[in-house]
Amino acid sequence: MKRFFRLLFTGLKWLVLTLLAVELCSFLIIMGSNYLIYGQFHDCDPVRYDPYTLFVSVRHPRPTLNNPLAPDRHKYRLIWLFGGSTMNGADVPDGATIPSFLARDLNQENPRLPAYLINFGEPSFNSLMEVKYLEKAMIEQPQLPDMIIFYDGANDCAYFAQDHTPYAHLGYRRLKGLIESYHHSFFGILKPVYAAVYASYTDELYDKFRQGVIPLKPDDPVLLQFVNSVEKRYDYINKVTQALGIRFVLFWQPFWWVETGHVAPAVKQKEAVGLPKHLAIRHNFVVIDRALANRMKNKPYFIDYRNVLCGRTQPVYQDDGIHLLDGGNAIVAAHMAGYLKAQKWRALAMRRSSQ
Repeated sequence: MKRFFRLLFTGLKWLVLTLLAVELCSFLIIMGSNYLIYGQFHDCDPVRYDPYTLFVSVRHPRPTLNNPLAPDRHKYRLIWLFGGSTMNGADVPDGATIPSFLARDLNQENPRLPAYLINFGEPSFNSLMEVKYLEKAMIEQPQLPDMIIFYDGANDCAYFAQDHTPYAHLGYRRLKGLIESYHHSFFGILKPVYAAVYASYTDELYDKFRQGVIPLKPDDPVLLQFVNSVEKRYDYINKVTQALGIRFVLFWQPFWWVETGHVAPAVKQKEAVGLPKHLAIRHNFVVIDRALANRMKNKPYFIDYRNVLCGRTQPVYQDDGIHLLDGGNAIVAAHMAGYLKAQKWRALAMRRSSQ
């Protein structure tokens, strides 16, 4: 009997040591990849819990420069902008975000379209979490906007590639596991243990592996479910905003991996964007992005900006091929401003503001 317990103890000891070793290796891989991609060990800004959106960054909404200093509600139009870290403005100063450049173009450059912009972009948010954030804003903000802009694409691709579910978002499997395991498994009563398992770096590494190594098929039935769910989200926003007299626009964002337009080879070479050829991550992003864009292309609120940066003469992408340098943000904002100035949404906004 003593021999049995001694062997059992030895086996448990090596099992625990092995699990710790696997977790340590996963930790080092995740930290190293975060540092290479983001220049820091964390993959997003500091956040806090929010009952509407699961989390929001500590500093939200992000300040937008070039807004009117003393806005008169009857002379300017209020615009809310939603998106992920590209809208928020990853690694650029407040004055170099897309909303700040757009506010400059609308308020200072002729023909002027006086506007006050609020940057609700949140790092790691995709369309699902932005819909939740929009609900929070419409409940808590003192006044409704004249226009709502979503700037999406990359994060929806990233999280579907990781989670392979129509309801993918940052931390999907961890949160789902923590909530459901409590009643669905005997060991679920050990909530701290389950919390550690689902929050582990090993689990996160598995998500990254699925995103970057396992190729996705274009006819995957779960991908079709995902596309259907995203379409329903945007259609719902469009329906609600129309009823309120608010204009809704979805700009489908550019990023390096999905561009199909011609870019000068010399510029492409200067952009330090690259992925090992044996990885499936680029393939997965292209498959998901193409499926979403093809479904949305005939929607009245959809504007395809995937190739809007192809005429660039200088590098515009950061090293990850998704986030933009100051110049890239300025180009996107200039195209947005041109679109808004060319539209006849202003009369609609004026009618709504007079109600």
